[in-house]
Amino acid sequence: MTARLAQRPLGRSGRTVSALGLGCASYWAKPRFPEARARAVLAAALEAGITLYDTGASYAHGHAEVRLGRLLRELGADPDALVIGTKVGTVADRRGRLVKDFRPESVTAQVRASLERLGLERIALLQLHGPEPDDLTEELLSALERLRDDGVVDLLGINGFAPVIRHATGLAPFDVLMPFLSVMEPGNAALVRAAAETGQGVLVAGPLARMAFAPPLARWLTRPSGLWYLARAVRHGPGPLLRARALRPALRAPGWTPAELALAWVLEQPGVASAVFGTTTPAHVTALTEAAHLPLPDTVRAAVARVHGL
Repeated sequence: MTARLAQRPLGRSGRTVSALGLGCASYWAKPRFPEARARAVLAAALEAGITLYDTGASYAHGHAEVRLGRLLRELGADPDALVIGTKVGTVADRRGRLVKDFRPESVTAQVRASLERLGLERIALLQLHGPEPDDLTEELLSALERLRDDGVVDLLGINGFAPVIRHATGLAPFDVLMPFLSVMEPGNAALVRAAAETGQGVLVAGPLARMAFAPPLARWLTRPSGLWYLARAVRHGPGPLLRARALRPALRAPGWTPAELALAWVLEQPGVASAVFGTTTPAHVTALTEAAHLPLPDTVRAAVARVHGL
């Protein structure tokens, strides 16, 4: 049996989260991904002691929230023992294109819709999904505070890129920040430390660098999910895969895969409460959670530092 994951404090929120969180999005969330396999992934996560489940209203046009809520109920999970987080601010326009909408009245309506899809009475963690600093108006912040005062949400946060994470560091009412950080792009480590020093909890998005450390290309091409993840990894160009290739010599240690080492690197960064990863394979959940109990080998830490000139 896999050893259960350690729980880490989520900043000064009074809550704890497992060192790894499961991202319930991407291919896992799509209707064409078999329900039984999606259920098996969740079951493996619960068995391993994962208590953080991250999704969003816009993922698979709302199907991610519906599937997550339904499967957690089927598996007998107690929502009060978990941190189930969702995101608002990304909506579909009349043509079905995803656009940003952080108007206070829209955000409030989005939260109510998410509660219905998830089948919950309260959202443990509500995050704004990819806002710009200018989106954080006084009116929006007041609306978020009202949602918390009304008992609709517990913790408030932001998932986004460096500019908005930097802007929101230490900013009320945000309890949690979720920047992107990986061994391929370590620059946000300073942002993580700064946020943690203010007492905000820090979750890490993209710790596996958008599947850049997944199995070799030939194995990606053997299943639909692999093709989907490959297309996602290279949609902005081949840069991520080329950087991963350059790092592969540094990410070698007996008994480890490159993905496990990449994740271990993230978990040892100061201030990280949890690293959120996605997968469509229960065995991947088990392998990563087992690796999360182990310290990063000194040789790998030094090799990564040399690659980045740290």
